[in-house]
Amino acid sequence: MADNSIIDTTIYIGNVAIHEPVTVFTDFIITGLCLYFYITLNRLADNTKSTNNWKYFFLCLSAASLAGGCSHGFFEIHQGPGYKFFWLTMQALNVGSVYFAQQATLHSALNNSTNKKYWSLSYRIQLLLFFIAIFIYHNFLVVIIDSAIGLFPIMIIHFMDAKKNKNSLWIAYGIVVLCLTAIVNTIKLSFHAYFNHLDLAHLLIMINLSLIFVGVKRKAISSSAA
Repeated sequence: MADNSIIDTTIYIGNVAIHEPVTVFTDFIITGLCLYFYITLNRLADNTKSTNNWKYFFLCLSAASLAGGCSHGFFEIHQGPGYKFFWLTMQALNVGSVYFAQQATLHSALNNSTNKKYWSLSYRIQLLLFFIAIFIYHNFLVVIIDSAIGLFPIMIIHFMDAKKNKNSLWIAYGIVVLCLTAIVNTIKLSFHAYFNHLDLAHLLIMINLSLIFVGVKRKAISSSAA
């Protein structure tokens, strides 16, 4: 399948060039969406460790998408210190978001697990290793692997936890949708130069995050009402 992402779609606003405009636009939508999720959860009465960590998960992704949008939009050539600053910041924040999702799960679905301390240790080790790897390899594959290692078990855990709390299904299915982005990016599924595989992946991420948010919010409300 042709890679439409390599086609120049630059637009100009005055004298300012915006490269990959749809990718930038969808990145910024994710920024706003995650910020809204953070603010909404922050206003709830529930103040458990799980909800707090989900809040930081969304906050990290909001900042990551903002940095990612800047790296796509303002740098035609993906090299140099300016580009690397935004690009690597985006990766570091993505790794951080996975860690907060793990911590949220640790204090909810895994709260009564006999292996809780081992899960906690593995999460810390993963965070450290992948954070270092970002600055060694300068490759987005690091983030992809980190997300797979971190989020796939969370998906399974929440499917299992749904036997006790059906709201966990929202989180589990949200991660299922996220898995579809890997397929989209692998086969570079694209409909147009102005709606390439990156843009489609961003659309799926919006759905993915919205599903997770619904699950987290419902669990937080039921927890505070209990």
